[in-house]
Amino acid sequence: MNWIFRKAMQIYAHGKNRRKGTEMKGLYAYFAYGSNLLPERLFQRCPTAVPYAPAILPNYRLTERLYADVDYAPGEQVHGFVYLLRAHDVARLDRYEGYPQIYLRYTVDVILDDGTELPALIYEMTPKTKEIRNGLPYPEEYRKICREGANLHRIKNHFIRKWRRK
Repeated sequence: MNWIFRKAMQIYAHGKNRRKGTEMKGLYAYFAYGSNLLPERLFQRCPTAVPYAPAILPNYRLTERLYADVDYAPGEQVHGFVYLLRAHDVARLDRYEGYPQIYLRYTVDVILDDGTELPALIYEMTPKTKEIRNGLPYPEEYRKICREGANLHRIKNHFIRKWRRK
């Protein structure tokens, strides 16, 4: 485990990263819901990312299309995790996610555990990608990575059928 991951998890565990106001200046909240739930995976793509908080993306559902995707679905919700990213990490993540050819990036409001709404970046597959990949199952290794990340953050989603907070 690298030192950035250890430090970020230490900050998350002690709640020091939940300050509001100017501390967020220059940072972007990013809502992870697939393989980027696993910090080691996200840190490979965004080395200066900082874990922030579990969150819910309201009015969307998690969809299996070879890789994780979200669809607008009133009344449903996606459980995920918010990381804080610097602009250069957003640019790196854009490249990794294939923005704008494979995934589009949007800013939406997510809801933190305390009920606070936070504008966060999400990636959603383009209509063309959705059409091509619709119905394709996750590769087992991808599902395992997503499950590991969801377990780490104690997030309930379709990667984990049975779940409870400790």
